[in-house]
Formats: sequence, structure tokens, C-alpha cells
Amino acid sequence: MFISLSRKLAAAGLLMAAVSNVWALTPAAGAPQLTLYIPGSQSNDPAFGFMINGLTPTNALCLDDPTPSGAGTTAHVYFYTASTADKATNDNYSAIYCNTDDTKIPGLTGGTGAHHTTRLWISRRRLGASYVGLDAVANGTLLTYLKDPTAAVCSAFNGSYSSSGATYQWNYSCTTATAGIAATAATSDVTPDVFRGTDNVTPGKPEIDATTLDNKYALGGHIIGTPVTLKLRNALQYAQIQNGSLPASCTVGNESAACVPSLSKEILVSLFSGQIPDWSTFRVKVGSVEKTLPEVVADGVTAGVAGLSNPLDTAVHICRRENGAGQQVALLASVMQSPCLGESSPNLAQPGGFADVQYATSLGAVEKCLGDYNDGTNGWFGTSNPAPFPNPPATGVPHGNQWAISIQTTERNAGNTAKYRFIKINGALPTGEQVYLGHYPLVGEYAISWKNNVNGNQDSALNALVAYSSLPSTIASRNGTLSNHSWGQAGYIALSANGHAPPATWDPANPVTPFTRSLSGTPDACAVPVVNPDFGSVELR
Repeated sequence: MFISLSRKLAAAGLLMAAVSNVWALTPAAGAPQLTLYIPGSQSNDPAFGFMINGLTPTNALCLDDPTPSGAGTTAHVYFYTASTADKATNDNYSAIYCNTDDTKIPGLTGGTGAHHTTRLWISRRRLGASYVGLDAVANGTLLTYLKDPTAAVCSAFNGSYSSSGATYQWNYSCTTATAGIAATAATSDVTPDVFRGTDNVTPGKPEIDATTLDNKYALGGHIIGTPVTLKLRNALQYAQIQNGSLPASCTVGNESAACVPSLSKEILVSLFSGQIPDWSTFRVKVGSVEKTLPEVVADGVTAGVAGLSNPLDTAVHICRRENGAGQQVALLASVMQSPCLGESSPNLAQPGGFADVQYATSLGAVEKCLGDYNDGTNGWFGTSNPAPFPNPPATGVPHGNQWAISIQTTERNAGNTAKYRFIKINGALPTGEQVYLGHYPLVGEYAISWKNNVNGNQDSALNALVAYSSLPSTIASRNGTLSNHSWGQAGYIALSANGHAPPATWDPANPVTPFTRSLSGTPDACAVPVVNPDFGSVELR
């Protein structure tokens, strides 16, 4: 069962206490004295201290750098690269090396000095995402990581790479990843109770038995979006302007909140399950005339409406994630109610059906897949994809100006640089405010889980990470420019189930949802959220 957060939250006030006179760690500092191997989703990465967009990270476990010229933290970021000339891949292996002490980790023992100053190595594996991480902890599957700054063969190299408006920086490039290492804990985009059933488990792998995980904590709500190709967004926008669903003042390409098109939850279920294989299925009433969506768009093209073009075909194209990907599991549990309804739950569409389905096995792959469908580029088409996912097809398959839909985290593409846009569900935007009001349904409660086989210092470190990560102030700090879209603030929301009082009306500085999935004391991704009776109020709007 999930353990109460009260003990951890009581310690939260210690997490920003005064620090020792220390500085950023390098491989020359010596071997780590405390090591955490944490595979799984990227949902809680900012709490580990990774550098994004040049911002000095504040994190749960690493001490600050007190020197005037310091980077603000004692942490250095280590990324795996085959050579220092290569661009690092955010989906593979990375690590944080820093100093910590008992002001950051209450209960820490050993180390040096009165506060037990300790060298801490946090090794992250993002490859394989949520299911792979949970499998490593629940079933003992050994994985590959950056073992430590020496074994990883790391050298100083300040590098960066960009993805959808976010720039990730690292200080050391490491050329060697080590196989056969046991996980300490795992992060996931959704609580581990729903990583069961065919669509939620990597093919050929066992289901996750959440009862075997002694420590399971929902840290916050991760707002997930349903992106569509830019040209499909324009088509939906134009059609809904024509039938009066969007204001007549909207124009095609308008990025404001009022002009974002919407699909219903039922339509999304039908699309992602392959029950709607063709966009011609959608009917639009313009005046007194009923037409198909492609026909309405064709009329707009004839009329010379900027931003519209006739698609190459009218088939539904889906850039879905691989089985077990956390954000897709969030869609399955929150929208498709799988595996919650058992055999009554609709299954995800598979390649070879009536809809054109491609496996996009990472956040970056989703963007490339949607971009290729929109523009006819080959960032996704013509690349290889490891078994058991034999897609995408070879270069030369006709593609481009096709209407596709996918699943994506909402802290991407806030600058609208990628060739996709998020849409509304049931008229609600994927914003913290709409989640707080109970309007937007697609939210995964991201989590961290571990067994009791960790040592005492590891357990203390993980508990401190839980306390820090769950704080409304921590979550509010995450909702910055990275997820601030033209239509509103997306990203993350804090949980009243963790003992935090929601504001009487929406407050982005205190983004706590009044709804809970934890009436029984155990977060349940299949539960329908209800107003938390511990606080008993909700804004009516």
C-alpha cells in the first residue's frame, strides 16, 4: 500500500536549510559514497537537478554551491555520449554528481563532519520509460546505467541539445555505460497499479504487481496532451469556426485559448482504438448543409483561406507510443479506462488495422512522427525502430500533409516550433486551471516506487526526494516557461491527497487540485477523481 506522506512532509522544511562550504563534484573527487540507480520516466527529473534552458536547478538532494562564481548547486550533470563530439540523447543515460548532507537528507549517516557530508551519485536511465523502470524494481530486471564517474569514463565537456524549445545542458560526457545493475527505485508517469493488461505492458514482459512494491508515492499530477499535426489543427479549427463551435472572430492559425479546437473524450477513445479509421467520418454542418471534414476544408482551400490545404489522404494516422509508455498508460487509464474495465476496456489500435498506426518510442519520436506526417520530411519515416516494433516504414512511402494524432507531455512545444498543436478535450484546455476545476481529464499521477531492500541511506534519500517533489511550491516552480503556452499554463499540479490544502479558487502559485483518486488512502489510477473530503471545497466555474 501507499505510505502516508506526513512523515516526509514534516521534514520538508529542512530541505532548504543552510549548507556546507562545498563545490561541484568532478570524477577527481573520488568514488560516490551514496548511489541511487533510478530508471523510468522523465516526470520528476527537475527534482534531481538536471539543467534545462540555462536555469540554475534547485533540487531535492544536492547542496547549493556557496562560492560567488558557483553554478548555484554542487551538482555536475553527466550525459552518455559515444564521443564528446556526439549530441547526447535525453532518452538514454545520465547522472548527477553532487554533495549532500543531513540538512537535505534527514537521517543520513556516515560521511564527514557534523552534517555527514556525502558524495551522492544519482544515475538515471530514461530509455524504456515507465514500464522498464517499474519492471526493474518490481521484478529485479538488471539494466544498464552510468555506473559511477570513473567506470563511465567521463571527461569535462559542457554540451547541450535542444528539443521542442527546451535546451538540456551537461558538464561531463561519458562514453561507457555498464550493464547488469540493479535499480534502487523507479519513476513512472502513472502510479504502478495500472501497468497491467496487454496495452500497458511491454510485449513479452510480465505485468507489474504493485503489491510487491513496498514504497509507492504519487508525487503530483502530470498533465498530458493530445497533439495533432499542425495542418489537422488548422482543419479542425476551420471546421469548428464554420459550424459555430469556435467564435466567429477566430481565424485559422490563431493560437489563443478561445480558438483551440476540441474533440470529445468519446471521439478520442474511438480514434485511439481504431474505431474511426477515416477523417471523412466526421460530419460538419455549415449553415444548413452537412459535409464531411475533408469537404469543408476543400471549400476553404477553394476560397483561399490561409493555412488550409487538402490532405494527401483522409485516413486517420496515429503516432502512438509503445506498450508500457507512461503517458500512453495515462491516456489508457484516464480516458480509455484500460485496464480498469477489464475486457470492457477498448484496446489501442495496432499497426495493420484500418487506421495507419506508427510506434513512436519516445517524446522526440512523437514530434518527428507528427512532423513527417505534416510536412513530408524523413525525421521519422525511413529510420529504424528496434523489435518488437517494426515501424516506421521505409523512406519512399508517400507521406506528408496527412492528418495525425498522438500523445505528448504538455511541457513540450510551448513555443510552437514543432509541427503539431495540442487540442482541447470536451472543450477543456490541458492547463493546471482546467485540471483544478475538474474539466480536463487526461492527467497521470507521476510516482516513485521502491522496495525495502535498499540500505538506510538510500531509503532516507528517497524519502527526502518524495517530500521535496510533492510540495506545491516545488511543482509551481516547474510550471515556468517550458510549459507556458499561448493558451495557458500546462505542466503539473500538486495533490491534495498528499496533505496539501487546495486554494479556495485557482492559484497558480499554489497549484493544488481539490480532487483525489485516493479516497481509500491508496492512489488508484483507475478511480474517478472526486472532491477530497479532507478539505471539502471546490471552485464552481
